[in-house]
Amino acid sequence: MSTNRYDVIVAGAGPAGSTAARILARAGARVLLLDRATFPRDKPCGGGVTFRADEANDLDLAPVTEREIYGVRVSVRLGRRFDRTSPRLLARMTQRSKLDAYLVEHAACAGAEFRDGVAVRAVDIGPDGAVVRTDRGAAEAPVLIGADGINGVTARALGIEAAGETAVAFEANYPALNGDMEPWSRMIGLDLAGIPGGYAWIFPKGDHLNVGVGGWKYTGPTLRHELSRLCAYYGLDESRLRGHRGYQLPLRRDDAPVVRGPAMLAGDAAALVDPLSGEGIWAAFVSGRLAATEAQRYLAGEARDLSGYQRALDAEMRDEIIASKRLQAIFQRLPSVSVLMLKYNSTFWRYMTEIIRGELTYPQLPKKLGPIARLIEAWGDHEVRRHQRDLARRTARGG
Repeated sequence: MSTNRYDVIVAGAGPAGSTAARILARAGARVLLLDRATFPRDKPCGGGVTFRADEANDLDLAPVTEREIYGVRVSVRLGRRFDRTSPRLLARMTQRSKLDAYLVEHAACAGAEFRDGVAVRAVDIGPDGAVVRTDRGAAEAPVLIGADGINGVTARALGIEAAGETAVAFEANYPALNGDMEPWSRMIGLDLAGIPGGYAWIFPKGDHLNVGVGGWKYTGPTLRHELSRLCAYYGLDESRLRGHRGYQLPLRRDDAPVVRGPAMLAGDAAALVDPLSGEGIWAAFVSGRLAATEAQRYLAGEARDLSGYQRALDAEMRDEIIASKRLQAIFQRLPSVSVLMLKYNSTFWRYMTEIIRGELTYPQLPKKLGPIARLIEAWGDHEVRRHQRDLARRTARGG
């Protein structure tokens, strides 16, 4: 790739990057979309697209949907389980190899120039924009969108550390035989309270089950064992698991910057994973759209810089992430009580489905509890601080 000038360079062709590239190209911008992997490529991810994420995206995801989910099979510490169902769609199950290729195809059809198998090696920031150096040459643009993930080059080049901490996950795929998929035709499985800071899951795809476990970073050495226990609990032959892989989930530091000079961070590069669910596709779609909108304003001379993206992202997500942290911390303190509410309280289950569908936000949930809303928020803040102190102690000990 020779040195060429574009309006926008997007590093990373996951959901955030492809969304930004598609919106910008459709509006007439000259966009270069780069990814170090050769597409189609798989990526560690449970592959669940909540209805909220689906609604935040302007493309029909039916072509890459392998299952539609209407319920959850819940267990606690691999004990007795129960089902909760909804008459309305909660999520789509897909594979990132299919989803990301589909999104890239639409970005390219909109006019973005897509180069896969091109690794970004360095980013130079100057007064007139950014120069992106790759293993095939260099390109420059007045705007750079870094959507290259938690370990991407862009955030490091900008000196931005958006993540306050990371969670970890470990997963594998279980090829289905006759009857394996029947119990999971419209359900996912969640085992709660067994892993600090996380949960275990069963996500059904077209011809296999995605089986995984996740939790706080310090649980990493235990996750292979936890995956074995999950398989035994559901009667899955562990020897049939394929494609084991571990990965990190970046959790945003409060008020972390996502803009520096001519560059913006989106998706996992901005550490926008939902603390409670570990889901990141909704935030990828939203941040990609917001970054594209701000880039358009800047290129059109309607904005002096890109700081409007920081404000727009904070307005859309800051309170959402903080409230999710509170709820996650409360659940970690009293998991059994939370599960009992999920099992026996139909109103609480309805609220959960409304959050999944995007009809209710995390900050709105405590307000549903009336006079004790502020007490719940204060309790959540207390538990978050407790976790942060624990994290600091573990970090000091090297744990």
